[in-house]
Amino acid sequence: MGAPEAPAVDDGHRRAIESARHYRHLYYSAPVALVSTDASGTVLRWNDRADIGFADRLRKGRVNTLSMVMGEGPAASLLAEVARRGLHRAELRVGAGEAERVWTVDASAVGDAVEISLVDVSERSRMTESLEYMAHHDVLTERLNRRGLERALDGLLAADADVPAALVYIDLDRFKAINDVFGHAVGDAVVVEVAERLDAVLSEEASLARIGGDEYVALLPGHDLDSAHRVAIEMLEALTSAPFLGDGLRLSVEASLGVVEVAAPMRTREALALADEACARSKRGGRARITAVRPDAKALDELREVVRLGSLLKTRLPVERLRLFAQPIVPIARGDRPVSFEVLLRTLGDDGRIEGPARLLEAAERSGGMPTIDRFVLEQTVEHLAAHPDHAADVEFFAVNLSGPSLNDERFVRDAVAMLRAHREIAGKLLLEITEAVAVYDLRGARRFIDAFRDAGASIALDDFGAGYTSFAYLKHLPASMIKIDGQFVVGLERDPRQRGIVQAIARLAHELDMTCLAEWVEEPATLRALLELDVDYAQGYLFERPAAIESWLERPVTLAPLHEARAALAQAARQGARDGARDGTRHVQVIR
Repeated sequence: MGAPEAPAVDDGHRRAIESARHYRHLYYSAPVALVSTDASGTVLRWNDRADIGFADRLRKGRVNTLSMVMGEGPAASLLAEVARRGLHRAELRVGAGEAERVWTVDASAVGDAVEISLVDVSERSRMTESLEYMAHHDVLTERLNRRGLERALDGLLAADADVPAALVYIDLDRFKAINDVFGHAVGDAVVVEVAERLDAVLSEEASLARIGGDEYVALLPGHDLDSAHRVAIEMLEALTSAPFLGDGLRLSVEASLGVVEVAAPMRTREALALADEACARSKRGGRARITAVRPDAKALDELREVVRLGSLLKTRLPVERLRLFAQPIVPIARGDRPVSFEVLLRTLGDDGRIEGPARLLEAAERSGGMPTIDRFVLEQTVEHLAAHPDHAADVEFFAVNLSGPSLNDERFVRDAVAMLRAHREIAGKLLLEITEAVAVYDLRGARRFIDAFRDAGASIALDDFGAGYTSFAYLKHLPASMIKIDGQFVVGLERDPRQRGIVQAIARLAHELDMTCLAEWVEEPATLRALLELDVDYAQGYLFERPAAIESWLERPVTLAPLHEARAALAQAARQGARDGARDGTRHVQVIR
């Protein structure tokens, strides 16, 4: 009788032993930290990776608890979550600063034990944090960028607390000139110091962002409009109180600021747009100004309408609502020149009334639609002159405004030049106006398109002269035909000797450079008499005529009575002065005798 076979249970036992050995090998050699505890959190075992990662917390020969590894709060949360759901996932941060380690923690209930794995993701976490920081911060100044500012403002507006907040929008004046003249290294140094000076004024709760090359925004939680305006005054003082020093240079920096109060239900982009517009008002009023705006429901509705118009302009121009108007330009220095006109855009409102184009132009500027509008105005003007050759022959020129975005649009310039070349006789009647600020911002580009338009037959005028950069040096590089004196120097000219001196200097400069000059905003007879005395060539304003539909000037004459009256008054004053001088001379002779 042979030996009995070994019971089958022995094979199962051996397999169980092998499985246990295999599990033990995997457990203790796993590339992640493994810790096993009972339901109360007492550590039963741990592997070599945990021994390395938590060597100062897990020690043999003593009772170890999960709270020693993770801290009391995280350990209690893990055990409670495993008891409730059978599993738990979280992130554990150990240490601080450069020594901080980050672990992902996965735990699950296995029988009476809790099996926990901890994976060291410190490098990945640091990389993620670095990418997150870079995505929301400006590289040069290390302040928030536009995305970071929008995220911060999103959070503030979403908060339930009824806490006031404000934005201060800062736009550096003439910063491009610093880059162009002194180089980008100097410009970058100024950008950094500007951020430091602005930040020094702000409280710890405030945030500063650089959202463009020369634009900053400060987010001020807890500030109403009045207190934010006071902060803005301090910020402007911080920028202008002392020069910026570097490489032996002393540079002055000025800025225009806009302040706006923000609160729900205002949206983030609406708040930034309102602050931008407030800053733009400061810039239009002159450098180193602050404009504070407390937006109401009407202002928000108007802004939303501008946004709606901007979206519309991206698909089509509402030509059915656009109208061309014109305002006469009267030659006052010489009587042999015919009247001219400036072409102006107007819009038709929902009620059928004619409105100014401010809302449409703001929408176009925000949406990049200015070239489309300028093309429409130029085309319609050319068509008007082509359809009415007699009117064109009776007029010295038609002035048409061109915006900066249009002049920086190669397609617009190409199409406009082609249009003028196709209508050479009409092109000779066109005076294309560009603002002084646009011309100086890109002098080479300005010279390029001025030459192109002049070659096509048109003339060029520099608009708003005196309101922007007013550097006489650049005029020699720009072959313009006319200088338009900004209206702020014209209104009240007869009462302010300083304004009179400025206008006189501009008129003389224009004539020395073989240009003519035009004064706009002429509203009073006394102003017109002063312009005649200063030898200004043209005048434009309500004293003569208000803008009217361009077709209406085909039938109606331009009122020249104010000019005749001003000349008569000056002649009468001259005769009276001559008589008074003669009498004074007679008395003088009698005294000598």
